[in-house]
Amino acid sequence: MTKITHNLTVKIVSLMLLADLTESAGELLFKKAVLATGVDHVVVQNFFPFLLKLSTMPFLWLGLLIYLANFVFWMAVLSRLDLSIAFPIGNATYIIIPFLSMIALHEKISIVRWLGAACIIIGVTLISQSSKKDPLLS
Repeated sequence: MTKITHNLTVKIVSLMLLADLTESAGELLFKKAVLATGVDHVVVQNFFPFLLKLSTMPFLWLGLLIYLANFVFWMAVLSRLDLSIAFPIGNATYIIIPFLSMIALHEKISIVRWLGAACIIIGVTLISQSSKKDPLLS
C-alpha cells in the first residue's frame, strides 16, 4: 500500500493535471453532445426523447471514455495524497473550462468570471502551501 503523503511531487502534480485536463475535456464533449442534439431546453416533456437523441451522439460516448481515464488518474492521485489537499488543488477545471469554452464553444467569459478564477488560483496556492510540512504540527 502506498503511503499517503503531504508532499506535492512532480508525479502527483502531473497526475492531478492529467485528471483536470481529462475532466475538462469530458465536460467540453458533454456540452458538444448536448448542443448536437438540437434541443434548446430539456424539460420533463422532452426529457426521454432528448436522452434517446443524446445516446446517439459520439461526443457523449467519447466524453464518457475520457471520464473513465479521469477516474483512473484521480484514483492514482487519491492513493498518494490526502483528499483535503488533493480536492482543492485538483480543481483547476475552474480555470481550464473557461479557456476551453472560449476556444471550442465561442462562449464569452466576463471579467467577473476571470476575477473569480483568479481568486481560485490564490486559494489553490494557499492550500498547496499548507501541504508542506508544518513544524508546529509535527
